[in-house]
Formats: sequence, C-alpha cells, structure tokens
Amino acid sequence: MRYDDIDSEAVWNRLGDDHPVLGPVSEDSVDRLLRRARLKPGARVLDLGCGLGAWVLRALELHPDAVGHGVDVSAPHIAEAQDRAKDRGLDARAAFQAADARAFTSRQPYDLVMCVGLSDAFGGLRRNLDHLRPLVAPGGVALVGEPFWEREPDERALAALGVEASTHTGLAGTVDRFAAAGWAPVHAHISSAAEWDDFQWACVGALARWGLDAAAPSAPAGVGSRDILRTARDGQEILRYMADYRDTWLRAWRGTLGFATFLLRPVPPWAAFLRLPRQV
Repeated sequence: MRYDDIDSEAVWNRLGDDHPVLGPVSEDSVDRLLRRARLKPGARVLDLGCGLGAWVLRALELHPDAVGHGVDVSAPHIAEAQDRAKDRGLDARAAFQAADARAFTSRQPYDLVMCVGLSDAFGGLRRNLDHLRPLVAPGGVALVGEPFWEREPDERALAALGVEASTHTGLAGTVDRFAAAGWAPVHAHISSAAEWDDFQWACVGALARWGLDAAAPSAPAGVGSRDILRTARDGQEILRYMADYRDTWLRAWRGTLGFATFLLRPVPPWAAFLRLPRQV
C-alpha cells in the first residue's frame, strides 16, 4: 500500500454504518428531502452515483410502493449497496448497477432522479443537469447535491480542493446556475457545520482505524517478520494520508466549502423566460 494508492473511494468503502450517506448530509436531512419530493404511489427512483445506496434505499423505505435503481462506477460500492438492500428487505424493489453514471440512459423516465455531488465527474453542473433532464418524467423532480462557496476561497483552500475559484460560486449564484440551465429549485437543504464535521470526522476515523489496525497487526503462526514489516509500513502510509486529510480539511477549507441539496423541477418551454437569472 502506497500513499498515492489511497483515495476517497478507499475511505468511503470503510465508513460502514458510521456514515452511510457519502456526503455532509444527515439521515434526518435525507428523510426531509425525500418527503419533500412528494412521490406518487408506484414511483420510479433513480440515483446516479449512488455510492452505498443510502439515498435510494431510504426513498424506498419512505415510499413502500416505489422501485429504485442505483448506478455507480464503483463495483465495491454496488456490492455493498446490494447487501444493504437485502439486509433491509428491499432487494425485490432495488436494483443496483456497476456502470458509469455519465453514460446512463433509460427509455422509461423516473419520477425522482438523484445525483448528489457528481457534477465534477460530468464536467460541471450544466453538463450534469443536461444529462438528467431526459431522465426526469413529466411532473417529476431531480434531487441534486452541489458544493458552493460559503466564503471567498483563498489560494490555500483552492490548492487543497484542487479546483479553480470559478468552479463553484456562492449559494445565490448556484441558484442562478440552475435557473440558467432551465431548472426551478423548489426546495433546498443547506448542510450545517455539524453535518460537515460529522461526515469529515467519520472519514478521518475510518482512516485512523484502517491505519492503526494495519500498523499493529497480530502475528499468527506462519506469518514471517517480513510480512509483518510490510503490513506495518502499509499502516504508516495510511496514517500519513489520514493526517494530511484531517489537517488539510481543518486548516485549509473548513468553513469555506459549503454543500446544498436541491429539489428541482424542469422549466417547460412556455416558461423559458424564467431561465434568466437576475443580472447583478
């Protein structure tokens, strides 16, 4: 295990039940957003970039007649989502697919299309929204999670996050971007500092446990000192990554990057004039 082999997916695969929602959104907030979607009986639900399946599985629990489909490029995430669906008795109504969300199409649209924190993979918010539009059924809604700047980012924050200042905008500017793309926000949840801290500490804790368990392995019979040394070195690399992850968050961008989850309705052609954001 090398430092450069560790990434967000490796961290998220170890969150388990500590934080099944892969983002700074609490389970209570997930429930409120899903109830606000006001799904009709028999609704079809899609989650692009579903991660461990938390959003789609909770949608099915809140709407017993709904069926759900989750898509994620990570095969380990999909396997975990399938296990969670089975454990919660939802496997008959939930289907999960290991595939690139950017290439996903469907002949039959969905009543709720979710895509949380995936705009970067699509090449920006506008491309993300353009991809979602044909997937939303008439009268349906999209649930989109998007970062925004809580305050003007400094160079250290930009370097830590690996983005340009123009990648995101403030909250009002984010709403303008939705409007310019032909969507009307009908509700939003702004993640609190506590939600951010809970998610980030869950990630730090997962890394710490992973590294410490690797750095101090037991020595069962037949395991040589060379193998133990290699495992200990793996643990050191993981702990080094953990320290950098934690300190970069706490010192470089905590309080700068925000996150909001929006419920959106597509604006029909007859209301195209509503697409223009207010000019400032």
